[in-house]
Amino acid sequence: MQEIVQDARSNLKHLIKEHGYFADGPYTLSAGGTSDCYFDLRRVTMDPRGADLISELMLERLKGVANIAAVGGMESGAIPIATAIALKSLECRSGELRAFFVRKTEKKHGRKRRAEGLIQEGDVVAFVEDVTTSGKSVLSGIAAVEQLGCTVAKVISVLDRENGAQELITKKGYQFEALFKASDFK
Repeated sequence: MQEIVQDARSNLKHLIKEHGYFADGPYTLSAGGTSDCYFDLRRVTMDPRGADLISELMLERLKGVANIAAVGGMESGAIPIATAIALKSLECRSGELRAFFVRKTEKKHGRKRRAEGLIQEGDVVAFVEDVTTSGKSVLSGIAAVEQLGCTVAKVISVLDRENGAQELITKKGYQFEALFKASDFK
C-alpha cells in the first residue's frame, strides 16, 4: 500500500510542476505579500487526474480519524477537492463522506448561509484546502463550521506555502497536514 501512495504522490507532484507551479514572479498573494513563485492548484484540482490523485492521498490521510461524516473547506479552492473526495469515498471507505464548502461571507438571499452543502449539526468533519499560506482563511472557515455545531478533526492542504499556516492552525488546536510544502518544488 505504501508503494501505491508514493506513486500517487509522485504523479501528483509531476502534475503540479507541469500545470500549477509558476516561478516567474513576483506575484501578489491573497494572504498579502509577494512571492517569486505561485501555485495555481485549481489547474490541478480541476484536472481529472489531479482530482483523482488528491482524493486518493487525502483519503489515505483520513484513515484512522474516527467518525468523519463530511469533508470541505473554503470556496473556491476546496470545492473540487471536497467533491472528488466525496466521490472517491464511495469506493475507498467503509462509509461515504458528504461534501460542503464555506463562503467567504454569508449569502445575502435564500437561506443566508455561509456553509453550504451536506453539513449538519454534530458532524465531525475534515477541512481541506488547495494552498495554505497564513492559515487565517482556514481558521475563518473553521469558525463558520463550528458555529453550526460541527467538530473539525483534521485540516489537510494539498500545498503549504510555509508562510505560517501550519504553526497558526496547530497553535489553535487543530491537526494539520500538507501533501506537499513549497520547498518541495524549489
